[in-house]
Amino acid sequence: MKPFPKALLLSAFIGLSPLAAFAGPFEDGMQAYDAKDYVKAAKFYQQAADQGHAMAQHRLGVLYIYGQGVAQSDVRAADEFGKAAKQGLPIAQYYLGVLYQHGRGVVKSKQRAAELFRVAADQDVPAAQYSLALLYFYGQGLPQSKEVAIIWLKKAAALGDLNALAQLDQFGIQ
Repeated sequence: MKPFPKALLLSAFIGLSPLAAFAGPFEDGMQAYDAKDYVKAAKFYQQAADQGHAMAQHRLGVLYIYGQGVAQSDVRAADEFGKAAKQGLPIAQYYLGVLYQHGRGVVKSKQRAAELFRVAADQDVPAAQYSLALLYFYGQGLPQSKEVAIIWLKKAAALGDLNALAQLDQFGIQ
């Protein structure tokens, strides 16, 4: 019996991959976005998002936030970020937290923002670590703790977050 050609096995494996179904529209959306064709990017991201592609949902949310290629809508952005966040995409968890923090497209809730920032911060999203630090520092949505705030600022700074570095410098902490 002849063995299967490697190319055939690879294509069979790729065909079974859940990402394979999304590669076309998502990649097309990225190319359109890079070309600043936001209408086309939104169309392709929507196709991939409808199939459950978390990064496409996130990127579609970003388009809704800025009204690029779609009518600006914080509610639609929150919906898309929420879908991606439920799938565990850290950057979407952070963006959704920002919307909760400011009450854009969702009911304002510093507590919910803190929860989302914490989930993303634990996955090394520096902006989430910085945002969480500020909520701790000012006691917004969780108990005030300057000590915990500094811990999160140091983590964000270690990952290169310039805002965290500036904040630590302002506190006189290296």
